[in-house]
Order: sequence, then C-alpha cells, then structure tokens
Amino acid sequence: MSNEEMFVLEQFRKGFDCSQVVLMAFADELGYDEEELARMSSAFGGGMFHGDTCGAVTGALMALGMRFGHDSFGQNDRKQKIQEKVAEFEKAFLEEKGSLFCRDLIGFDVAKGEFQEAVESGVVMDRCPGNVLMAIAEVQRLFEED
Repeated sequence: MSNEEMFVLEQFRKGFDCSQVVLMAFADELGYDEEELARMSSAFGGGMFHGDTCGAVTGALMALGMRFGHDSFGQNDRKQKIQEKVAEFEKAFLEEKGSLFCRDLIGFDVAKGEFQEAVESGVVMDRCPGNVLMAIAEVQRLFEED
C-alpha cells in the first residue's frame, strides 16, 4: 500500500470526508496546516450533503484554486489558467469515474437521507477512497505540469 493510500484510509477512519482528505493532501504544498484545510473544506462532503458535486472534486477544485486562482481584479491570465485547470481536471475525472456527482458515484442519494445506508452497505469505503486517490493524483499532475 502506498503512502497516499495509507494517508487516505487513515483520514477516512478519522471521520474526514472526501473534500477534506483531498485538500488536506496538499497542506504542505499549499502552505497551510491540515486543520485549516479540513475546516475550509468541511461543508463539501457528500456532495455538499446533498449528493451533488463529489467532495473529491470540490476538494480538488479548491486545491487548484489555491494554486492557480486569481485574487484581484485584472488578473485575466490567472483567471484563464484556473478555468483551464478546472476543465482539464473535470475531463479526467469524468473519463475515469463517469460522473462528477456523489449520488451517481456511490449509488445512494444523500439528499434523500441514504448516506447512512451507503456507509452500512460498505459502498462508501469501497468507492470513495478510489475517487479521492484519483483526484489527488490528477491535481498533483496538474501542479507538476505547470
């Protein structure tokens, strides 16, 4: 088992959600501590608790935004760069996973209160770590590409 796989599984066992685990994986690289990033991304688990955009995706997009995003008016080059990185990430995630939505990826609708059922069925620990690992790898590739 790789260090990344061990990190991901350890974070899930601690109770962190996909968005948190992805963003926390980049703490050192982004210059933040894991606790700050865990709080920052805590509202995005389970597709924002509604089965919408997968937390692995939102965590990845936050990491990309922190690295490539614009932070003031007139930074059109940075705005274009983040739009390109987001599009590239989403394309890769869709190609490998088939959807950007939590409810599609786990087969349970969190908005209908099915998250506990997903956990009890084992599907969360079966599928979510793979989604997180894929998101981390793709963000790392996009970081290194630049």
